[in-house]
Amino acid sequence: MELKAVTFDFWNTLARDRDPVRVRQIAAEKMVKKLVQIGYHTDLERMVEAFALCRKVCYKCQEEFGVDFTPEEQVDWICRHLGVDAGIGTRTELLDYYTTSLIDIPPVLDDRLKDIFKRLKEKGYKLAIICNTGRTPGWVIRRILYRQEVLYYFDAVSFSNEMRIAKPNTRMFLITASKLDVAPGQILHVGDDIYTDVEGAHKAGFKAGWYNPGRLIKPGYYDIEITSLTELMDL
Repeated sequence: MELKAVTFDFWNTLARDRDPVRVRQIAAEKMVKKLVQIGYHTDLERMVEAFALCRKVCYKCQEEFGVDFTPEEQVDWICRHLGVDAGIGTRTELLDYYTTSLIDIPPVLDDRLKDIFKRLKEKGYKLAIICNTGRTPGWVIRRILYRQEVLYYFDAVSFSNEMRIAKPNTRMFLITASKLDVAPGQILHVGDDIYTDVEGAHKAGFKAGWYNPGRLIKPGYYDIEITSLTELMDL
């Protein structure tokens, strides 16, 4: 069956963190400062530890249950973990600190992406992003893509925090197919995660493309394997 669309994972496929430790630290420092201001005694070490534990909960929800653990839910979890009873105003500030530090240190996008997207669009393919957002909500990723001048190439974007579901849940893929108005079997999904991307796409009836720049050896079913996104142009 002829392919009519290509969907992409975002993290570690289209983009990689420039300095993930510093991004987390900026958010943690701002949150600690706010909590100290309102009378809670915590420190950076405890906050960073809470971030790490919350991240595990987030991944468990996504990978085992196919549901999203939204940034709002993550901030609430961190507050409970630290014994913080945050009011609406404080919670709003904490959420802003938690989710926006990536804007200060944006992820790195491959310089060749614009050319790849342009050539795919010229060939008539529809393009979309299917992204498990984690700590960074969809609106932040949209802003980053807009600033990088690539957002307009996409006919649809699907972010887990907005849909309240997450890869490998097949609904993430099928809803995106519906947005594109393309049958699942006519879509190639490209992502780096052999479980959430490759297996999720395969179960949804998509063609599964494993993006494997590190040339790892992992079991799993995939229709194609690429080590560079430029290889898409040769298929």
